[in-house]
Amino acid sequence: MKLSNETKVSLVTVVCILALAVISKNVLHAQLDFISQYGPVWMLVVYLCTREECKKSKICDNPLFWSIAIILITLAILVVYAI
Repeated sequence: MKLSNETKVSLVTVVCILALAVISKNVLHAQLDFISQYGPVWMLVVYLCTREECKKSKICDNPLFWSIAIILITLAILVVYAI
């Protein structure tokens, strides 16, 4: 069974949200604000809103590009709250 691009990016988003919640609560002992808590979801929304425009570009049409962007956003949020 082959997963669609949207499903792949959505699964990465779910994993990042869970990791963000677990790490911020159990490791950093920090309460995330609303925007930071759903950072990966905001990137998913950007992907879903711009996917038709991204089909014109070879780089942005790749789900790996968006998955890496979501992972980097998640890591950036964790670094900001760790400081």
